[in-house]
Amino acid sequence: MDLKNRLISNLSNDISIEPFEIKLIYKGKILSDHEALLHDCLGEKDKTSNKPIKVMAMGVSSQEAAKNKELFEKARRNAPRIRDDLSSQGRADIASRQRLGRQQLSEAAKKESKHSSKSFGFHRIETLPMLPEQNKANEILNSLANDPGILACMEKHNWNVGCLAEMYPEGKVGESEVCIMGLNQNKGQKILLRLRTDDLKGFRKILSIRKVLFHELAHNVHSEHDGEFFKLMRQVEKECNELDWSRNGTTVGGSQGTNFKYGEFDTQSSYQGGTYTLGTTNETAQSGNLSRRELAARAALMRMSKEEEEIQEACGCSAFSPQSEKVVTESRTTSNDMNTDDHVE
Repeated sequence: MDLKNRLISNLSNDISIEPFEIKLIYKGKILSDHEALLHDCLGEKDKTSNKPIKVMAMGVSSQEAAKNKELFEKARRNAPRIRDDLSSQGRADIASRQRLGRQQLSEAAKKESKHSSKSFGFHRIETLPMLPEQNKANEILNSLANDPGILACMEKHNWNVGCLAEMYPEGKVGESEVCIMGLNQNKGQKILLRLRTDDLKGFRKILSIRKVLFHELAHNVHSEHDGEFFKLMRQVEKECNELDWSRNGTTVGGSQGTNFKYGEFDTQSSYQGGTYTLGTTNETAQSGNLSRRELAARAALMRMSKEEEEIQEACGCSAFSPQSEKVVTESRTTSNDMNTDDHVE
């Protein structure tokens, strides 16, 4: 007879108690095995000693007793299932339940992704393969795609761009008749930016790349370079800078703080494009034969800052003659993505 049953047999008949309602404590430790014999609980020294062994017995509350009984019953009911799980059929059932669980989790994840997908920003980025420092090109595009100010501006206008991609540096700056800096396909389906220098040995200043991106974002709304386009372009640049919480801090002295990346201090006007070095004026352009629409565009151009003019001159869409537009179109004939809605910077 085990110890618990021996204790119960010595109790008064007026006391109704079950083995699971008793706790045995030996040397400050609760004996978890309710069927443990006292002999099994003793050490070698205690087994050979003639001294009496003191074991404390404690009753448990009715609530705890009910809980213990419930646990025992649950273990008894689960025993056959646990035994079956060890068989081949049991393992097959487990695998089936696991597959069902994974399927349900996958469906829940898809629903969550569908509801939480944002309606603004860049969906993916693409860099050109087989070029040096591809990691840095990817880092530049990622920094633009996740720029707090740019994202805030795109959220405000509800702009969705399918892809932000790297453009191959076609044409030599200051030498080629056409030097393309950016391209907006189908009003936001894809925006391509020229990241690298002509010799592929370095990267353009991040501030210059950002300026071109502002220009391309304005093409999400306006196709032509008219007054409305320039107004929106300046608004985009203003919002991207003002809404960028990471840049708009102040120093201890109270002056504006700025967080620059990738050598944003562009002290040289090395940004070139169009049919001449940017920063100069086109002396050969004559206004006598321009149409009213072309004159309006020229007036808007005259109101632009020097930096805006540099970006404008690198845009093939800004040409003022059909012949110039033909040059731009022909320069992009190698691209499979080119169509009538493409805007080239």
